[in-house]
Amino acid sequence: MERSSEPTVVKRGQAFYGVDVGVILMDSDAPRAVGDVGNARTFPFPVAYTTADGAYAEQVVEHDADGLLDQFLSSGKELVSRGVRAIGTSCGFVAIHQQEIAAGVNGLVATSSLLQIPLVLQLLGPDGRVGVVTANAATLSPRHFAAVGVDEAARRRLTLIGLEHTEHFYQVMVAGRGALDTERAEAEVLAAVHDALATTSGIKALVLECTNLPPYADAIRRTTGLPVWDVTTMLSWIQSAVRP
Repeated sequence: MERSSEPTVVKRGQAFYGVDVGVILMDSDAPRAVGDVGNARTFPFPVAYTTADGAYAEQVVEHDADGLLDQFLSSGKELVSRGVRAIGTSCGFVAIHQQEIAAGVNGLVATSSLLQIPLVLQLLGPDGRVGVVTANAATLSPRHFAAVGVDEAARRRLTLIGLEHTEHFYQVMVAGRGALDTERAEAEVLAAVHDALATTSGIKALVLECTNLPPYADAIRRTTGLPVWDVTTMLSWIQSAVRP
């Protein structure tokens, strides 16, 4: 007979139970399709959410999340106080504060899907490159990579694929203008990825920095034949480790 994993004694002290993963959202009303980290239907397990007040998308993406560390720390501690054991965020550019948030919050902290890059590089041959699809390649800096353990040697094996010049995706998801047309956004993302593959040899895998990109991950896999990692693959992996 299979033994139940549920405890026979449930301790007091939490407002709700059974949620292992929490996500700190940006201070945004961005439309979030299924697949986006901010859409709870994305995950096959429950997720708790909170918002980092004042963490506007443009400030995080274009200005190094400057001045926002305290908000992320406060939000992370709030999630832990509610019983969450692992924390993600809704913008990969929060990577720049990975070390400080991990040090200040009593739980596992995964600020960005960029944390997966060192592992992905290890899975490839020594000449294999990783394409990093990002909301803004112009502002994704060595500081972001260094904070998540991607050193200079590893950075030389990366190709940044930026979406900052897209007419629809960037304007909706970062600049905060209008509704999201997922078909139009997918076309822009696929065009950027295929342009990069056509002009850069050796790309063997893709990591999606932007947490708004997972809705298009399957289309990228299907049309490129390459493995794709994103924030949802990262949080699902972490959840499988912390779930009792």
